[in-house]
Amino acid sequence: MLKKAIALWKQERKHKGTTLHRRLLIFFISVSVVLILLFTLLLSIFGINGKQEHSVQAQLTTQLSMLADSVEDNFGRISMGGIGIAEDLAARSDRFFSDNGISADGLQEHPELIEPLLDQYMQTLVNTVKTRYCGGVFVMLDASVRQDSETAKAGIFLKKTQPTATENVGVDIHCLRGPAQLARDNGIMLLGQWKMEYDISDQPFWNEVMQTARDNPDLPLSRLYYWSGRVVLKGNSEAGFLLCVPMISKDGTVFGVCGIEVSDRMFKLLYTPESDYFDEIFTVAAPVCEGGICTSKGLLAGNRFLSGTRWDEDLKITDSHDGFVHYSGAADDYSGKAVSVRLYSDDSPYKDREWSVSLLMPQDILHNAVEGNRYIFITVVIGLLILAITASVIISRRYIKPVNEAFEQIRSKGYHESSATTRIPEIADLFAFLAQQDREHEDQMQTHRERTETLQSEVERLHGEKTALQSQVEMVKTDNTRLAYLRKDEVDPDSYALFLECMRSLSKRERAVFDLYVEGKTAKEIAEILGITDNGLKYHNKNIYSKLGVSSRKELLRYVAILKQEQGGNV
Repeated sequence: MLKKAIALWKQERKHKGTTLHRRLLIFFISVSVVLILLFTLLLSIFGINGKQEHSVQAQLTTQLSMLADSVEDNFGRISMGGIGIAEDLAARSDRFFSDNGISADGLQEHPELIEPLLDQYMQTLVNTVKTRYCGGVFVMLDASVRQDSETAKAGIFLKKTQPTATENVGVDIHCLRGPAQLARDNGIMLLGQWKMEYDISDQPFWNEVMQTARDNPDLPLSRLYYWSGRVVLKGNSEAGFLLCVPMISKDGTVFGVCGIEVSDRMFKLLYTPESDYFDEIFTVAAPVCEGGICTSKGLLAGNRFLSGTRWDEDLKITDSHDGFVHYSGAADDYSGKAVSVRLYSDDSPYKDREWSVSLLMPQDILHNAVEGNRYIFITVVIGLLILAITASVIISRRYIKPVNEAFEQIRSKGYHESSATTRIPEIADLFAFLAQQDREHEDQMQTHRERTETLQSEVERLHGEKTALQSQVEMVKTDNTRLAYLRKDEVDPDSYALFLECMRSLSKRERAVFDLYVEGKTAKEIAEILGITDNGLKYHNKNIYSKLGVSSRKELLRYVAILKQEQGGNV
């Protein structure tokens, strides 16, 4: 095929044109390519281009909407539960303070009353852990049995383990913070990371909740609750979000914080996205920070991150297009969708603390998912183009083959025998036409030959006549010569000699007039050629006649004829 293409190319260069085969090949290829491209364009217009962008968009949007609604709903329920706990514990505390003759702000001065007060909370805390979706429940008092530390705070933190996020049967409660004897009295085991009291150093949620409640004494608890970012208590390993509600006595004293924990494990159980399509997809719930999301304060849920993976850096938005948000992290880049969730009311002191729920995956995974079968689609289109070109080459070759054979027969004059057997009517008609043309050509050639013979005879006759004429011309020349000699005899030799001598005395202008007389020009023609008037010509004639010793033009021409005869025609 390559050799044939090169031969065609050389032939085109030789003839400075495009062969019929090449024209036909280009036509078939053009039609095939245009049809395939139009078909591809129509598929693209109707969204059939191998890309899964719309499908991925729909899947992520649907799943993210469900997750965001679930987060808002569950966190709202937990917030209402935490407010109920705070109200119950505050009421119990007010009765305890009244029975013991102290005020809420005087609890620190009576450390012996801290454990009895915490005992008043145990039943409420245990019931909350057993009946609510949570990772634990806690209370922290603005007091400590230790008098040597300002960061130690007394309280209780009950944790639970459960096989699923919704099954309450078989709940196992453990004590993470609180008096050990109090836990034992209620049949609660201590965790390995148990400590007597909280260490609030580097735990900003404590001070923020306490100070905000003190700065807004007129606001109800339903406006003072606060969701912390990801928190890991001092000396512990498991992280979680803490719903923090201030405990306020009836005299307005803020004497502690209580709340519910959404643990890392609980978050993963509740909010891990479906991974039928994307193995590395994960959910992030976190506060929104400038230029991105504060994943250092958020929790992750996803198959790849079920081992307790946490991020200590925040994700920054690098781009947002095609309906996806793209983030840059320290280790990798991520893409997906994000939506804001509402955790606070409009009149809450924390209303500007925006949270978001994001559904993310590594950027290259999303890119591959969006591209989908696009590369297969492109490969199929390219394959169709190659197939179309190959088919065009084969079809054009088979189509042009009879034409080439016909040309060969025409060159070899074989169409006379093949015209009757060819299967292509057009070629058969062409052969018949050529045969008719050949016959007419033969007839014309025969006529031409006959005419040629006639012309040759005529030429021979004319040649004979020419020979006879030439003989007559020679005879005339001889007669002229003889006549010239006779005329010379008639001329006075001395006058003729004077004529020859005086020719040298003619001026340039007179010589010009003389030469024109020699050429046989008339007086009128000489005047027009030289651009002179009749009087001017007469003047020159008079001078010429005078110098040459002649009396008329006739005598002048007689001398010229004799001179030409002597000089072989040249004067």
